[in-house]
Amino acid sequence: MKKVLIFLAIQTIAHLPLFAQYTEGEKPMTQGLKNALSFEIKDLKTSKVEDLWQDFVKQFDCKTKKDKKMDEYFSDNAKIYYIPSTTSIDIFANFAERGKNATEASIFFLDNDRFLSTASNAEQMKGATEFVRQFDIYVQKYQTKEQLEDEQKKLKKLESDLKKLIKDNENLHKDIENYKDKIKKAESDIVKNTGDQEKA
Repeated sequence: MKKVLIFLAIQTIAHLPLFAQYTEGEKPMTQGLKNALSFEIKDLKTSKVEDLWQDFVKQFDCKTKKDKKMDEYFSDNAKIYYIPSTTSIDIFANFAERGKNATEASIFFLDNDRFLSTASNAEQMKGATEFVRQFDIYVQKYQTKEQLEDEQKKLKKLESDLKKLIKDNENLHKDIENYKDKIKKAESDIVKNTGDQEKA
């Protein structure tokens, strides 16, 4: 059983990409076209990605609100230790559906009155990229857990089916033995009946 679960875990992880490609560039958001880090998340509904984002940013001691009209999340005064020269930073994020079960995440970093970019804040953008990578890992851990649980459910069903087949096989063997006993008794009864007829 344990070997099967380990095999399923390896198979599940093998089908996930190690890391997405993070693209830097201007993206639309509530304050216009601003520099962002974007990447695509596959095989996950946008609503679930948004749930994961809200859970993920909690660890950075910030309050997150959603602008429902603009469909954008704002995390105020996030304390991200990966990003140097800041005590806290504001994060904007939006998530757009890209085809079936794919989502593009765009994440913006506002330090005081400037949005971070490699051109003007190279060291800070390295930290911002690490932040995005950590979110990517967070999402992939969730996907791995979900897929492993699905495989475990399938395994349990197979085990249940196997137990039923074994039970059916045992019952068939019992039926065969019962029929053999009945045949032997019938043969014995025939011999006895024949002898009784000869004596009559």
